[in-house]
Amino acid sequence: MPQDPIDNSSAPNESAKSSPGPTLAERVRSLAFYGNDGASPGKRRSHNELKDDRESAFRTKYIAELATDRSVKDRIKSLRTATKEIYKHSSQSVVAILDAAHDLFGESATVDARRTGFSFIIAALDNVALDNATRAQIFELIIEPANPSLYPDQITSIEKLTGQGKNASLFQPRLIHFLNESLLEFFTLADRSRADKRSTSTRSDEEVVFATVLNLLRTLIVYDFNNMDEYLSGQVMIRLATICKQTTSGSDLKGAISIVRAITDHMQVSDEALQPLVEVLCPVSYAREKIRHEAQLCLDKILVQSDQTRAMDVLLDTMKKTAEVHEPSPSSIRCLRGTLLQLEHIYSRSNSADVPLPSLAEFTAALKQAMTVDHGDLIQNQTTMALSLRTIASAIDNEFMIENLILNDWSCLDGMLEEVATAALIQDDHDSVNEETTIASPIYPFAHSLEFKLTAITKDMAQALQDISRGLAKVYPHLPVDKQTLVINLFLFLGNIISPNVMTLVVQYMQDHRVVFPPDVNWASHLQLLTDRAFSDPVKHPSYRLQSLNLISEVFESVKGDPSDFAKFEEMFTASVVKTGTASDPQLMKKLAELASKFLIHTNKSNFEPVLAVLTGLAMKRGNGEEVLPSSDTLGDHANPTSKYLVGLFIQCFSSRQERAGNVFQSLISIASNVEAHTEARLDPIKVFVRLRCDSAGALEMLEMPDTQRLAAVLLRTEESATERLSLPARNRTIPSAEENSQSRSGRNSALGKSQRNDSRSRTRSSMGDRKSETARPLWMYPHSENFSQRLPAKPSHLLEEHRSAYPSKASVNLKLWLDLVLKILEDGSDWEIYSYILVHVPSQLTNISLFIGNISQVERLHDLIVSQLQQGNFFEPPVHSGLKKGDVALCLYHTLTILIGYTAWFQTQKMTDIVNTFLLGIGMWDRTAKSCIHSLALCCHELPKAVDRCLPKILNKMSQIIGQSHLAMDILEFLARLARLPAAHQSITQEHRRTIFGICINHLHQSREKRQAADDLANHKSSNRHSNFSGEVASPSVDAMAMRKDLPEYVYALAYHVITVWFLATAIENRPEHVGWIAKNLAWKNERGEEILEEQSQVTLDMMHRTGYLDLGETTRPSMALRGEPEANTRTWLIGLCIVTMETDAVDGVTLITKRQASGTTYSTYQQHFAQLPPHHVEVRHRASTSNIRVPPCIYPHHVLLQLCSTISPSPIPTQPIVLPEDDQSRRAIATFDRIDTVDGHKAGVIYIGPGQTKEKEILANVAGSGAFDAFLQALGTKVQLQGATFNTQGLDRNTNMDGMYTYAWRDRVTEIVFHIPTMMPTDIERDPHCANKKRHTGNDFVNVIFNESGIPFRFDTMDSAFNYVNIIIVPEQVTTPQPPGSTTNIPRVDGGEKVYYFRVQLLCDPSLPDISPAATPKIVSASTLPGYVRQLTLSASVFCLVWSNRGGEHISNWRARLREIRRLRERHANTGNTANVGYPGMGTAADRGGARSYIEGDEWKGTLAMGGLAEEGQFLMSLDFTRWA
Repeated sequence: MPQDPIDNSSAPNESAKSSPGPTLAERVRSLAFYGNDGASPGKRRSHNELKDDRESAFRTKYIAELATDRSVKDRIKSLRTATKEIYKHSSQSVVAILDAAHDLFGESATVDARRTGFSFIIAALDNVALDNATRAQIFELIIEPANPSLYPDQITSIEKLTGQGKNASLFQPRLIHFLNESLLEFFTLADRSRADKRSTSTRSDEEVVFATVLNLLRTLIVYDFNNMDEYLSGQVMIRLATICKQTTSGSDLKGAISIVRAITDHMQVSDEALQPLVEVLCPVSYAREKIRHEAQLCLDKILVQSDQTRAMDVLLDTMKKTAEVHEPSPSSIRCLRGTLLQLEHIYSRSNSADVPLPSLAEFTAALKQAMTVDHGDLIQNQTTMALSLRTIASAIDNEFMIENLILNDWSCLDGMLEEVATAALIQDDHDSVNEETTIASPIYPFAHSLEFKLTAITKDMAQALQDISRGLAKVYPHLPVDKQTLVINLFLFLGNIISPNVMTLVVQYMQDHRVVFPPDVNWASHLQLLTDRAFSDPVKHPSYRLQSLNLISEVFESVKGDPSDFAKFEEMFTASVVKTGTASDPQLMKKLAELASKFLIHTNKSNFEPVLAVLTGLAMKRGNGEEVLPSSDTLGDHANPTSKYLVGLFIQCFSSRQERAGNVFQSLISIASNVEAHTEARLDPIKVFVRLRCDSAGALEMLEMPDTQRLAAVLLRTEESATERLSLPARNRTIPSAEENSQSRSGRNSALGKSQRNDSRSRTRSSMGDRKSETARPLWMYPHSENFSQRLPAKPSHLLEEHRSAYPSKASVNLKLWLDLVLKILEDGSDWEIYSYILVHVPSQLTNISLFIGNISQVERLHDLIVSQLQQGNFFEPPVHSGLKKGDVALCLYHTLTILIGYTAWFQTQKMTDIVNTFLLGIGMWDRTAKSCIHSLALCCHELPKAVDRCLPKILNKMSQIIGQSHLAMDILEFLARLARLPAAHQSITQEHRRTIFGICINHLHQSREKRQAADDLANHKSSNRHSNFSGEVASPSVDAMAMRKDLPEYVYALAYHVITVWFLATAIENRPEHVGWIAKNLAWKNERGEEILEEQSQVTLDMMHRTGYLDLGETTRPSMALRGEPEANTRTWLIGLCIVTMETDAVDGVTLITKRQASGTTYSTYQQHFAQLPPHHVEVRHRASTSNIRVPPCIYPHHVLLQLCSTISPSPIPTQPIVLPEDDQSRRAIATFDRIDTVDGHKAGVIYIGPGQTKEKEILANVAGSGAFDAFLQALGTKVQLQGATFNTQGLDRNTNMDGMYTYAWRDRVTEIVFHIPTMMPTDIERDPHCANKKRHTGNDFVNVIFNESGIPFRFDTMDSAFNYVNIIIVPEQVTTPQPPGSTTNIPRVDGGEKVYYFRVQLLCDPSLPDISPAATPKIVSASTLPGYVRQLTLSASVFCLVWSNRGGEHISNWRARLREIRRLRERHANTGNTANVGYPGMGTAADRGGARSYIEGDEWKGTLAMGGLAEEGQFLMSLDFTRWA
C-alpha cells in the first residue's frame, strides 16, 4: 500500500533519537481520532470527519506530486500509485487527479503516460461512483486520439464507461461517430495481425479489440437506437459493408451482420447503404452456413423495409455486375448465387399483385446474363445454373408472374426458355445434328438446335426443372397456342427430368393437334422430333417414353397401308429402335416389342434385320422386374416380354413369310442359348421349338398341344400330380411310394448347389445356378396355357425343306442349332424351369424322326450324352424345393433314350449294345426307373434283337435279382412273354437261362397267390374298419381300390402261367423233359391245412407239358374215315384220369380212331392191329356169337384197344380205373360242349383306320379302305382268313352270310388266337346304316382297339364312344421321307402316294380306371418291320388284362381251365358207375349195389396193397382185378 506523506515540521530533534517516539502507524491512528491539528487527544472525532481528512490528505498529496513542475516520470509513478489507492476515495479525488494530470491523458502524452492514465480511468470506473460530469470528462479524455497500441485500453475504458454499451446515452451520438470513424482502422489492424500471426488457436489483441468494438457498437445500437439518425446508420452500414467485403474472418462477418441486423430492426436502410449491404449479405446468405440465417434475416428486413422497386433493381444490378466480371472470383460467384437465392425468396414469398416484381424483360435479361457466367469448372457452373433454375421456378410459380405469362407478350420469355433449355443441359461434349430448313410448323424449331446429353444434370437442377415444368403445366391450359408451343418444346427438351405427368402434355399436344399424322405436311418431321426427344432418348423417363411409343404406334397403324407414308415411317422408326436398344423398363420393352413385331411384318429387308437385332438384344436383358415372380403366364406379368413377341412373330411368319421366319428362328435360338437372359425369356422360344414337327410331306408344322402329360406328371407339372404330392404328409413328400420303396437307391444324392465328383458310380450335379430361385410359381404346367401372341399356324411351312435343299438359305430353319441347344442344356445344366421343360418335351419331339432325319450326328451326340450320364450318374439333380428326386430326372432321360431306339438304324452296333446295357443299369439304379427300363427292353427285343441276345444273360440275372419287387412283376412277365415269341432275341439262350425264366415265373406265382389271398381277406374283413368308439372312423377301401388289389395279382397270376407255357413250347423238344420235374414240383403248394395241392391253372400247365413234352408237331386233326360195323358197338368213351378218350373201331379191318381230349388240347390218332394170315390148318374162328355158320370178318371192339394200351392183369386201384361213359344223349351233349371250347385262348381286337382330317366316329367307321401303310400293317399283323365257313372262333363275326365281310385278319399260335375286327373290311351302307352300327357292334364291344391314325390330328380317347373300349393302341406314321435307313428291307409299308413309311409312333391309351399296363404307355418309336409284332403283343397283353379286369369281383377262366372243369364235371357225374360183365355169377354184385365197389370223389382217402405189380384196394381185391367193370 502507498505510505502517507510525513510532515517534516513535527519530526523530533536529534536528542530525541535516544528515546523512541510514536511510530507512523500510531500517528496515523492518532490522526484518525483526533485529527492532525494537534488537538487534544482526549477528544474523539466522527467517522465522516476522519474520512474527509483522508480525502483531503489524498488530494493534497497527489495534487502536489502530479504538479506539472515535476518530471513526467515521477508524475507517471505517482499516477500509478494513485491508481492503486483510488478505490478508497471519492469522485472528488478522481476529479482532482484528472485535473492535476490532464496532460497525461491527452493526445500529446507519451504512450506510457497515456496507458497509465487509461489504467487510472479504468480503476476509477470500476471502484468509484462517478457523477455524469466526471463521466463526461472521462469520455472526452478517452476519445482523444491514441496510439494503436493503446486501443485495447481505450476500448476497455469505453466499455467500462458505458457499461458494455448499455449506458451510453450521455455520450451519444459522439460515441457511435467515434466508433464508426475508427472501425476501418480497428479492422485493418485486426486483419493485419491475423495475417501475420502463425497460430490460429488464439486471437491477437487487435482481433479482440475489433470484436469488442463490433459487439459494443451492436449493444449501443440496441440500447440507444433513438440517438441514431438515418445518415449515421447509413454510414455505419456502409463501413460495415466495406469491412465485410474485405474480411476473411467469419467472426468479423457475424459481428458486422449482427450490427446491421440491430439497425434494420429499428430503422430503414438508407438508399446509399442498400447496394453495399445487398452485395455483402447476398453471398453470405448463400455461402456461410453458420451465419446464413442471420444474413437472410437482414436481407429480408432490408428488402421489405426498402422501396420494393429499388430493392429489386439493386438485386438485378448486383446480379448483372457480378455476371459481367470476365474472370469471376469466388466472392463474385458467391454474390451472384446469393442474389439468385434472394430473388427466389422474393418470388416464393410474393403471391400478391401489390408486390412490385420486375418486368419479364428485366428479369430474363438478368437471368440470361447470370446463366452465361463461366466459372471455369463444370460443378461450379452446375451450381449456379441450379440456382438460376430455382429462381425461374419460383418466378413462374408466383401468381403475379403467371398472370404476366398468360396476358403479356411472350417474346421476352422466348430467349429465357431457350437459354434454360440450352444452358441447363451442359456437357463436356455433344453430338451435332444437321440443321434442317425452317418449316412452317406450330412446333418451335428446337429440332435444329444442339442435341445435348443429359449427363451433367445435377439433382438440384433436375428438381428446379421439375418445378418449372409443374408451374408451366399448371398454366398451360390457359396459354394461347403459340405459348403452348413454347412450353411443349421445353418439355420435349427436358423430358428425362420433368415429371411423366407433365410430359403427358407433350404427347397429348401432338395427338390433339394431329401434327404427327398424315395429312399434316410436316408429320414426318414432327414424328422425328418426338422420336428423337422422347422415345429414342435413353435417359428420358420410361413412362414418358412409353406414352410417346403409344403415339408412334398409332401413327404406324395409320400409315402402314400407304406405301409412301410407310416408307418415311419405317426409316425413322428403324433408326429410333436401333437407338433405343438400351431400354430396360419392362412396360416399355413390352410395348416396343409389340410394335416392332408388327412393324417387322410390313417393313423391307433392310429394316427388318436391324430391328430384329435390337429385339433380340432386348429379349436377352434381365428387366427391372426380374425378381418379381410371375403370377400368371400373361404377357403383362412377364418380366421381359420381348421374347414372347418374337415368338409371335415367328408364328406369324411361319407359313407366309418363311424367309423372315428363318431369321427370327436364329434370333430365338440366340435368346434361348443366352444364360444371362431371364428364365422366362429363354423358355418362350423353347416352348415353340418343342412344337415343331415334320408332316408326311416333309413340311414343318406346329402342334397345338404336345402329348407330354405322363412325363409332366413325373416332374409334378400337372395339377393332379402336384396336388397329390402336396396332399401327402410333409414327412412323406420325399419318400418313395410303396412300390418304389424296395428299389435300389444307389447313387441317390440330395446335395444341391454345386457339382459333386467322386469315385462313386453316381455323381450329382445341381441343375440350378447361383441365381435366386424362381420357384414361387412354376413357369409352366401341363396342360399348357402358353398364351402365344399369335395363334399357331394351321398351314405347314417349307422352311425345313429349304434347309435340306442343295443350297440352303441362311434364313431357313436349321434344326441342328436347336439340337445343339438341347445338348448344351442337358450337358451344362440350366435353370430348373428350362431343364425340366426340355426333359419333358424333347422326347415327344424326337418321336418325329422326319424332323431330325437330316441331323443324325446331333442325335448320335444326344444318345452318347444320355448314355454317359445315365451310366455314370452325373446328370443334373432337381432342386430341393421341387420335391423331386434324382430318379425322376433319370426317368425322363430313360424315356428320351427309349425314343432314340428309333434312330438306331443309323447307329453303330456298339451304340445299340450301349442302349441295352443302359436300360439294364436303370432297373436297379434309381427309384422309379425300373419299370420304364423294362418297357424299353421290351421294345429292344423287337428293334435290337441281336443286342438283347448279347445282353440276355445279364438281363435275366438282373430280373432274377428283383423278383422281390412285386410292383414290377407284370412288366417282367410281359417282357419274358414277348421275348419268348422273338427267337432272334434269344438265339444264344441256354438251359440254365431257361431255368432262370421258369424260376422267375414260379416266384411271381407265389407272390401273386399271396396277394390274391390278402385281397380276399381284406374283402372278407372289410367290416372291421367300421366306426369304433375308441379309434374313430376309418375309411373303407373303395371298390375300385379293392378290385385293383385283387385284379393286378390275378393278371400276374395268369401271366406267369402263360410265360411258363410259351417258354416251355419255345424249348427244343429234346430239352423239354429236363424242365418238367422242377416245374411240376414248384407248381404245387400247400394250403392252410398243409396239404400239397395243384391249382387248376397248374394242372392245365402240367397237362400241356404232358401233351407236348415229347411232341413238337403242333395240333392234330380228325382224319376223314368211314367206320364199318355197328356204331353203338364200335364206339366207346372213357374218362381216364383228367382226359376223355374216345375210341372208334372199324369192324372190318380193326382200324381204331383214338380221340384224346385233354384240358390243353385234343389229339387224334389211329390204332390198327395187324392180323396174321391164319395157317391152313387153323380151325375156323367165329368172331361173333351167332347161330349161323356163315363166315364173317374178324371183329375188334374199342374195349380191346383200351386194354391193349392201358391195362395189364395187375390190380388197378378203383379211383384210377377208367370210367366208361354211357352212350346216351347226355354224354354226347357233354362231349359236344367240351369240343366247342377252343384249345387256345381266343382274343379279339378292333383295327380302325382314321384317314386324313377325320375326327368323328361316323366318318371313321365309314372308311371302306385304308392307306397303303395300313394295308401293309394288316398283312404283317396276321393272316387274311375267309369268314364264310370258318371253323375257328371268329369272335362274333358272321361266318354264314358275309354280313361282316368276306375276310378278316387273324393270328394264332399254340396257346393264343386273336381275331381282328376291321371296319374297312366290313360292308358299308351309309344309306341304310348312316352311323355304321353294324361295324360299331363289333369294335364297340372290343376291349382293345388298334387305331391307325393318319388324320394328322391327335387321337382323343373319347372319339370312339363305348363302355367296353378299355384300351386304344394308337399308331401314327412318323416318317414318310427319304433317306431310307441303312439295312431297310423292301417290304416297307407304303402310303397311297407310294412313299415308304419307315417309322411309326405307338402309344397305348387306357381308360382312366385302368392302371398302366403296357410298355407303350409312353410313346414309342417303332420301325415298320417290327411294328406288327410289337403291336400284336401289345394287343394280346392288353386283351388278357382287360379280360381279368372285366371280371372284377370274379375270376377269369382260361379255355384250358374251362375244358378241365368240363372233364371234372363228367368225373363227378359218372365216377364208379360201371357194372361188372359177370353180373350173372353169384356174389358178383348187382347194379343196385354198384358192383360192390364204393364211390370216390376228389379228396377222398384211399388205402391199398401192392399186389401182382399193381395196387389192390383193401377189401376190394376182386374189384381191382375185374377190368370188365371199366372196360
